Parts: sequence; structure tokens; C-alpha cells
Amino acid sequence: MGVTTIRELFFKLKRTFVSKKFIEFCVLGVINTFVHAKFSQYFSYVMQPNVAHIVGFFCSNFIAFFLSSYIIFKKTPSLQRYIRFGISYIPSSIIGFLVTFITINTLKLPQFWATAIAAATGGPITFVIMKIYTFGKK
Repeated sequence: MGVTTIRELFFKLKRTFVSKKFIEFCVLGVINTFVHAKFSQYFSYVMQPNVAHIVGFFCSNFIAFFLSSYIIFKKTPSLQRYIRFGISYIPSSIIGFLVTFITINTLKLPQFWATAIAAATGGPITFVIMKIYTFGKK
């Protein structure tokens, strides 16, 4: 890898992660986390908490899909994009599980740090996948 290649990679990463879209994605992620927590809390009054968590997750992701479509990527929502949106979270979920497992069981770090590290690594990967696979030019 030459200096030019490394420089090009650096500028490509900078354009991707130091951008309005990425900041909006991060803000939406914070909002989505809050919405998920609230939906889960409300559903837990009428159903078992683990089921409420899953229902809350799907409700918040449905909302996040429409917000991502209209606000961040400025694309018309479609069933195909919604399915791709869901698929784009699979790598982040796997990363979250692995990072949490390693940080809690191997490194003996508290749950908070496991979650923070998982979000810090999984979030950018999800953004790139979503930008290319879900909302990229078809």
C-alpha cells in the first residue's frame, strides 16, 4: 500500500464519517434508542418484558426506517428498502454480541463499557452498509 493509496483511503473515510449524513445517523440512533426504550416500557405493561422488548425494537426500527429514508438519505421508502434496512443491522448485531461477550467475559469490563464499545464499532459499520446496500443507487 503506497502513500497515495493510504491518503485516498483516509480522505474517503473522512468524507464518509465527517459528514452531515453520518451525524444525522448518529442523532437518529440516539433518538431510536430512546423510542425503543419507551415502546418497550409501554408494551411491558401488557405483555411479558422480553416480548415487549422485541415488539419495541421492531416498532422503533419501523420508525427509524422512515426517518432514515426521508431525512438522512432522502429516498422514497419501499418494501425492498425496508427489508434491506433490517438486513443492514445484522452485522451490527453480531458485532454487538461479540464485543459484549469479549468485554464482559474476557476483559471483565462493566456492561456499560461493553455497550459503548459495541455501539462505537457497530454504528459506523451499519452506516456504511445502510448507505451502500439499503439506500445506495440501484
